[in-house]
Amino acid sequence: MNSHTKMAIFIAPFLVVGGYIAADYYKQEQAESRNLFELSIEGHCNLLKNPCILKNEQLTLTLSNKNNITIIKSNHPLEEVILSFVDKANKETRYQMKPDKNNQFWQSETLASSLLRQSPELKMRLISLVNKGYYFGEFYSNEH
Repeated sequence: MNSHTKMAIFIAPFLVVGGYIAADYYKQEQAESRNLFELSIEGHCNLLKNPCILKNEQLTLTLSNKNNITIIKSNHPLEEVILSFVDKANKETRYQMKPDKNNQFWQSETLASSLLRQSPELKMRLISLVNKGYYFGEFYSNEH
């Protein structure tokens, strides 16, 4: 064996390990750059009369309101949920939702009923955290 072949056999394992580490860093960077997902409203949303359903390929959230308690049910455990209502003057009122023990049922006392009665159309925003991914949606609850 000549010296070039010996050198190649000696260096090859280091190149394999270095390539594996570089590929891992690249894959991690790609995963972190795609952590924002949009939720879309399914059908018509009237929070006072019917549940509102927000969907994504992986996540389904059902919002309902009963006796000034806004409830969010999820098909996956959530880490955090924030719901906000935006009035016509663009004033946003945020609510940190509180989970049950399995993190698929969230609720908070809100002013949703009174806000929806004051305005026939109310902008709502929701953001939830699931496995380091943020799922967000902006939608309207209205009487029509």
